[in-house]
Amino acid sequence: MAAGDVNGATRAAAPRSKAWPEGQLRAALAEAGPGVRRYLFGLCRDWDRAEDLAQETLLKAWRGRAGFDGRAEVRTWIFRIARNHWLDQLRRRRGRPRVDTMGEEGTYATDGPSPQAAVQRGELAEAIERAMAALPDPQREALALRESEGLTFAQIGEVLGIPPATAKSRVRYALLKLADELAPFGPELDR
Repeated sequence: MAAGDVNGATRAAAPRSKAWPEGQLRAALAEAGPGVRRYLFGLCRDWDRAEDLAQETLLKAWRGRAGFDGRAEVRTWIFRIARNHWLDQLRRRRGRPRVDTMGEEGTYATDGPSPQAAVQRGELAEAIERAMAALPDPQREALALRESEGLTFAQIGEVLGIPPATAKSRVRYALLKLADELAPFGPELDR
């Protein structure tokens, strides 16, 4: 039986391309833009750089629109392009000398002010940022896609090129690590 045969009958190969009208794709790109920026910010932790990367990502998606084959949702496809663009940027930067800048790192003392006072002074926000930065990249990336963009585990798997179960476990481990790091703020986080 030939590869295209089904129960002995030959069927025509279904077209793999899902042509999107330009207006629809333009609207999908515009709708995805803020989420792509947030996602890239979660990776690079710099709003200006995230903005540049997001614009480049959306431009790549527009230029590569003929390559959208419809197997994934358009939003998932765009986030995959964003991730690949980010990884390309990382590979390019590895060849360049690294310039480190020293910044003032605040520390949170558990015997310091009450959680409510710490929240008022912004220490909770700083602690969350430090805890997020301390997560391994794969966990932070999966968590960002889940929590800030609301992607399903299947969609996260498509974007990251991993099974949905792996995406789920990365998010779970990230949440557990964040819970441990932010335990001193427990009563304030429960509100």
